[in-house]
Amino acid sequence: MNLRLQLMIDYYAGGMLHVLLKPLVLLMGKLLRRNHDLKRCSTVTIVKMLGGGSLVIAYPALLAIKNAPHVKKLQLLTTPAVQPFAATLAIFDSIILVRTDSPVRLVLDSVRAIRLLFLCDAIVDLEVHSRLTTVFSVISCARNRIGFYTRNSFWRRQLATHLLFCNLTAGIYHYYDQIAALFGGKLPHAAECRERFRAAIGAPALPEPSSVPRIALSPCCSDLSKERMLRPEEWVVALRRRLSRDGEAPLATEIHLFGAPRDRASLDELGNLLRRELPRITPVNHAGQTSLLESVRQMARLDELLCIDSALLHFGRLLGMPTTSFWGPTDPQTLLRPWPGIREEIHYQKLPCSPCVHLADDAPCRGNNICMRLAVDPDRAEDRNPAWVVADESVTRFTRVSGP
Repeated sequence: MNLRLQLMIDYYAGGMLHVLLKPLVLLMGKLLRRNHDLKRCSTVTIVKMLGGGSLVIAYPALLAIKNAPHVKKLQLLTTPAVQPFAATLAIFDSIILVRTDSPVRLVLDSVRAIRLLFLCDAIVDLEVHSRLTTVFSVISCARNRIGFYTRNSFWRRQLATHLLFCNLTAGIYHYYDQIAALFGGKLPHAAECRERFRAAIGAPALPEPSSVPRIALSPCCSDLSKERMLRPEEWVVALRRRLSRDGEAPLATEIHLFGAPRDRASLDELGNLLRRELPRITPVNHAGQTSLLESVRQMARLDELLCIDSALLHFGRLLGMPTTSFWGPTDPQTLLRPWPGIREEIHYQKLPCSPCVHLADDAPCRGNNICMRLAVDPDRAEDRNPAWVVADESVTRFTRVSGP
């Protein structure tokens, strides 16, 4: 099933099941009067079906839950697409998979997962927008069901035992941290997270700058909002500016391209373009050659990372790498936890239509993502004020440069 079909099934089937289940949930809650003290839970199950990067953002909160004195087991319910990200974090004791490539497999795997998790201590639903994950939590009869609600997901009230308000304009990491606090977990410091993650994946300490600069470039993202991506020629502009930032560019620079196997052909084209336009660059295409874990290990040995909003950006920040990121359809202030001790540049043009991800089913620009072009070239004048942008003067620039 493609992503749009999955979202439709989630919306309509999930909505119908909510209507059917809510009266029964209310009745059973009054009859059973179960103890919902989260500090008595020994097994905690996290639910995350889309977006591996969200698990990386949640890493400090997940580590806090895992290290809580009463928690003996931290497990994850997810899809095969997110499983490599979870495995790379090396924080879960077990991972339960639900395949979503067909309705039949979705139902069969969900039934199997319910059997495994039936009457479990606690299920934490990190899917802010999903209806079916709420249904799954209810049918599992978990003693504690923890989740979020927004203005558009008020229907979760009384279906969850612990419900937190999620303000989509604020940092999502705040709400992950709230869940850790509910379990009595102590949030680890940034340095502790970095050292623990590097040790878990077998990556060395932060490398010393090399004589030949080695830059990781991650230009790809998942199918959710391809508008986050830059065009190949825009990466040429971004790299040219980066290499001339400190004066004359070095004689040689290695650009290591990272992506999924399906991205290999497009990254070959990008590498050829970079080779033509920036002769001092030597591109190396890693897409499809290594697993996600191996890619993160390779990235950990490089000097810095250039990227868009994607999971590899969050892995790079967790590793403590210097990063330069470009934003448009998503807002960096809602996704980037402040990390003391790392150097980063964040380029974002706050157009009136941005951010649009999670706020609109389709981007208002229909793929003409001028917000990303302006992030790379803020002085660009052409196509700056199309029909879906109210006025040119409403543009707000947000370029943050931070470091130790």
